[in-house]
Amino acid sequence: MAPTDDFDRRLARANAQRDGASSREPANPSLLGLAFRIGTELVVSVAVGGGIGWLLDHWLGTRWLIFPFLLLGMAAGFRNVFRHAREMNAAAARDAKSLPSVPDDDDD
Repeated sequence: MAPTDDFDRRLARANAQRDGASSREPANPSLLGLAFRIGTELVVSVAVGGGIGWLLDHWLGTRWLIFPFLLLGMAAGFRNVFRHAREMNAAAARDAKSLPSVPDDDDD
C-alpha cells in the first residue's frame, strides 16, 4: 500500500467526521441563549410592526396606522413566545418519558 493511499483514506475519514459534526445542531441549547432569542424576537416583531405602520403613515399622510401595526407586531411577538413555550414543554415531556422511573421515599 502506497503512503498516499493511506493518507487519502485517513483524510476522507476525517472530512466525513468533520462534516457530520458540523451539520448537527446542539441537542440542548442553553436556556440563557433561548431567553435572549425569545426576547429579541419579541422586540424585533414590535419594531417591525411599528416601522411598517410608520412608513405607511408617512407614505399615505395619515397618523393612525402606526397603532394597529404596533398591535399586530405585539401579537406576532407574543405568538412566537407562546410557540417557543409550547415547544419547550413538548421537549420536557419527551425527556421526562425517557427517564427511568424511580420510586419516591414516600411511596412506602
